[in-house]
Amino acid sequence: MLRTEPLLAALLLFTLTAARAADTTITVTGVVHDNTCAVQASSANLSVNLLQTASKQLSTPGASSPPVPFSISFSRCGSAATAVRIGFTGSADPNNSHLLKTDTGTGTAQGVAIQLLSGSQMPVAINAAQSDLSWLTLTAGQPAVLQFWARMMAVRTPVVAGTVSATAGFTLEFQ
Repeated sequence: MLRTEPLLAALLLFTLTAARAADTTITVTGVVHDNTCAVQASSANLSVNLLQTASKQLSTPGASSPPVPFSISFSRCGSAATAVRIGFTGSADPNNSHLLKTDTGTGTAQGVAIQLLSGSQMPVAINAAQSDLSWLTLTAGQPAVLQFWARMMAVRTPVVAGTVSATAGFTLEFQ
């Protein structure tokens, strides 16, 4: 006698599985916004000259040089562009993780880092989470120039005289 129960059970199980799979769907939706701007070529590779500061002006941690302005310019802002958050990225100073670490080597200054400031001269921490950054207003369809500042800041003593250089990138989030 031929046993068909196991074969029937397997066939029934396959049929039930196939029926369940046919009852599922995935719906994907989204929206495309015209809310970004292009970074102008003049802002893509900026150089900021922090000028000269006497080491005695940086004699205690937290002491700083005068701030020097720089700007990031945008063009071709979309018709829905209303705001942008700009974050700065780079190597954080080991003595103060909110500041940009300066390059090391022969002839470089020691005991200083770079502090970046917003247009209103409020500190902008290096590598800050996007959610910690302020929204800066844009006018839809218009170019924009956003002001920032940079300065040297003593992070430890003694500050040793020498050249100061550092490199940072920036990230953008549009609204």
